[in-house]
Amino acid sequence: MTGLVYKEWKQNRWFILSMILCGSAPLIVLLIMRGEIKDIGEAPIRIGGMIAGFLAAGALQMMVLRGDDRKLWGYWITSTADGYKGFLRVKYEMIFAMIVLFLFTLQCVDRGYCAVAADVGTRDVGEISGIAVLLCFVQILLRAIDIPFVYRFGSKKGSFVKLTYLIMLTIFLLVLFILNKDRFDSIIEVFKTNSSLMLSVSLVLCLALYYLSYRITCRLYLKGVEQYDH
Repeated sequence: MTGLVYKEWKQNRWFILSMILCGSAPLIVLLIMRGEIKDIGEAPIRIGGMIAGFLAAGALQMMVLRGDDRKLWGYWITSTADGYKGFLRVKYEMIFAMIVLFLFTLQCVDRGYCAVAADVGTRDVGEISGIAVLLCFVQILLRAIDIPFVYRFGSKKGSFVKLTYLIMLTIFLLVLFILNKDRFDSIIEVFKTNSSLMLSVSLVLCLALYYLSYRITCRLYLKGVEQYDH
């Protein structure tokens, strides 16, 4: 297991460390666009930077999966002591650690900026990292969906298959919403009145789905290896 951890760090250390840069995106964008603060506003620029960092972090998290969709690697790792399940576990843990690093950096940079602004007498600066935890759980949910497709169909074909399923799911949900609009209004009202409870349940559900994603990927991995192009 130590060898797999070292392999992932050696191969993907720059992607891992880039989470610090992505978490600092609100401050970086603010410094770049400091001349536009009067016209646009300080908060919208920081929020835009946070969204940009969120999207960049997600793309970089997916980059650590590239290069593993090869038959030779798949068969070799299966024959080792840790096996492909150990390899996949390390991969899932590494991506989760990247998400946590992104969240930690985002929180520290944002609160540090607010503290400095308060020290220099700027009173209208507020924290924007309140939704950072929610964004990170969105990342966990997205990776729980992405990873099984990558290891089952390969990185290129997996993206196409995932997109096809997501389009079909979106169409199905839209039709379901149109046919049951009144019921959905009632469900939304329940969410509004129990927002804290629903948020807590949703966050726990994201973690459960991430673990379930790992179990699904373990079942699909060998089938995917057999169909890799090389």
